Amino acid sequence: MTAAGERAAPRVALVAGAVGRFGEALLNRVLGSGDYRMVVALAQAPMALGVRGLALAALHELPPLDDVFVALSAHQEGEGRSFHGRDAPFVQVGAGQLLAVARAACDAGASRLVLIAPTSVWQQMGGMHAGLSGETELALAGLPLASLTVLRPVAANASRARGLVERVAAIYTSLQMLAMPRSMDILPSEKLARCALLAMHQAVDGVRILGADKLPGLLARAPQ
Repeated sequence: MTAAGERAAPRVALVAGAVGRFGEALLNRVLGSGDYRMVVALAQAPMALGVRGLALAALHELPPLDDVFVALSAHQEGEGRSFHGRDAPFVQVGAGQLLAVARAACDAGASRLVLIAPTSVWQQMGGMHAGLSGETELALAGLPLASLTVLRPVAANASRARGLVERVAAIYTSLQMLAMPRSMDILPSEKLARCALLAMHQAVDGVRILGADKLPGLLARAPQ
C-alpha cells in the first residue's frame, strides 16, 4: 500500500469525542502538533474558547476538513467526563453516533480518519481485534475516505459494577487483565494520544487495523 496523499496547503483536523482524560489528551496533542492550521472540536454548538488554532463546531456546521480523529467512548452519556467539567462543551461520541460523525466529516471533505476504539481484553487475546468489527466499522470502510486507521487499545472498565452480574463480569475481566501479555498493557492517555497522531502521520491508502499489541511498536519506531 502507498502512503495516502497529503494536501500541500495547511490542513484542518476534526477531533470528535474530546471528553474525559483521553479526549483531553488527544485534543491537546493534535493542537500542539503543528500539523494543522486549525483544529475543530466537535461540540453541541459553536463557541469561542480563546485558544489559538482551536474552533468548536456542531456536526451540521463543520468547516472544510482534511483529517478526522474520533475517540469512541464506551461510557454511557454523561459518564466518563472530566470531573472539573473542562470537556462540557464537547460531544461524547458513542457507537450510535460514530457513523453520523464520519459521514458528516466526509461531506466536509475529510479524506483520512483515525478511530480510537477501545476493545475488551478477551477480544484482544482472542484475535477478534484484527479486522473490522461490526456493521458500523464495515460502513465506515465504505465511506469515500482515502485512509481509515482503527486503533484498538485495551478498554478499561467503563463503570463501577452495580449488580451481581456486573460484579461477576468485573471479576472475570480482572482475571483476564492479569493474564494479559505485557504488549497489551493499558496505555496512559498521553501515550495513546501520541499513538493516534503517529497513526495519522503514517496513514496509508485503504484500511489499517492496529490492535493493542501493535501500539507499543508504533511508539518505539517514532522519532523522538
